[in-house]
Amino acid sequence: MFEFRLEPRFSETDALGHINNTVLPVWFEAARADIFRLVHPRLTREDWPMILAGIQIDFIDQIHLGSEVTIFTGIRKIGTKSFTVGQQAFQNGNQVARGEAVLVWFSYEQQASQPIPDEVRALLGEHLLEAHSQENSDR
Repeated sequence: MFEFRLEPRFSETDALGHINNTVLPVWFEAARADIFRLVHPRLTREDWPMILAGIQIDFIDQIHLGSEVTIFTGIRKIGTKSFTVGQQAFQNGNQVARGEAVLVWFSYEQQASQPIPDEVRALLGEHLLEAHSQENSDR
């Protein structure tokens, strides 16, 4: 899994004193940058190969200002033309959120989805969450 750490900012709090729910999609996207670099190292806009099809986030506990948040990111599923990224956020050792993002391999020139290239599938496969869970349970 990829690990992304951040310090919540005062501007991300809401009137109730915790981190606003609108912030998590932004944090999760920032944590997906490792996946973006993995499959498209140049990060060039002109030949960007993905489009976001959907996100889903479960809020498990409140997140507060003053303590670092760690987001773990891995691959949940690889389909023919899309893959699902799984993410978990922790603060002070407690899980505070989890989510998924579905990314479609996409040609902006043709405005259509494309099959994920075999070399990209192999790279993504190295970060499958089930594979890591299985490795850990075998030990």
